[in-house]
Parts: sequence; structure tokens; C-alpha cells
Amino acid sequence: MTRPLLLALLGLPLLLCACQDQGARAQTAALQARVDRLEEQLRTLQQAQANQASALPTDVRQVTAQAAAQNCANSLTRELESFRENSLDQRYPTAAQLVLPPACADQRVNWLSRSPQTYTFTITDRDGRELARQSGS
Repeated sequence: MTRPLLLALLGLPLLLCACQDQGARAQTAALQARVDRLEEQLRTLQQAQANQASALPTDVRQVTAQAAAQNCANSLTRELESFRENSLDQRYPTAAQLVLPPACADQRVNWLSRSPQTYTFTITDRDGRELARQSGS
């Protein structure tokens, strides 16, 4: 073999390796850029999730109990006012005439005052803490 041919044959693998390395480096760089973008998206989502979690009430049970109590109070007030509007003498119902609305089924209704012309009641939790209050006259 001639010397130039021998050099070409020996140089060919080096050239092929160099081309392969350049292609692999380009692919690695593209993959690294993609990983960097995905990691940034993940950090953004985790931050948004952390912000949302901190915006939630600390005691979900307390908020739920308060909402249920207010729902009961509103339903009971509608019931009382509806009775009064439909009564001939424009009075609120007596204890015997009043049927608690379904929203009050699991609630503790405490009458602070009750007469044919006025009422005040509270809704309390098991520990006696007031969750809602309504009055009418």
C-alpha cells in the first residue's frame, strides 16, 4: 500500500469518530436544554402549588362547620319569615308550629329569644362555640 492510502485509511476512523462526537454532543446539548426547561416548569408548578396551599384555610373542618351553620341559619330564617308573611296576624310560628328545615338536621339551634314578633337564635358547635346568629322582628 502506498503511504497516502495508508494515512487515509488510518485517518478515516478518526474522522468518523470526530463526526460522531459532534453529533452526540449536539444531541446531548439539545437534551440538556430540554431537561432544563422541564425542570423550570416543575419549579414553577411547585411554587404555584405551594402558594395555593398556603391560601387554603388552616382548619377545613372549622370552615365547613361554619358554612353548614350559616346555611342552616339562612334556611331557618327563610322558614320563619315565610311563615310570618303567610300568617294572618303577621307573627312568627310557635315552637309547636315550626319544623326545622333539612339544612338544620345536624345543627344545634339555640333560641335566645322567641316571641310572636321577634326571634334570635344561634347555631353552635359541639363545644358551644357560636358559628352563626340570626335575628328578626
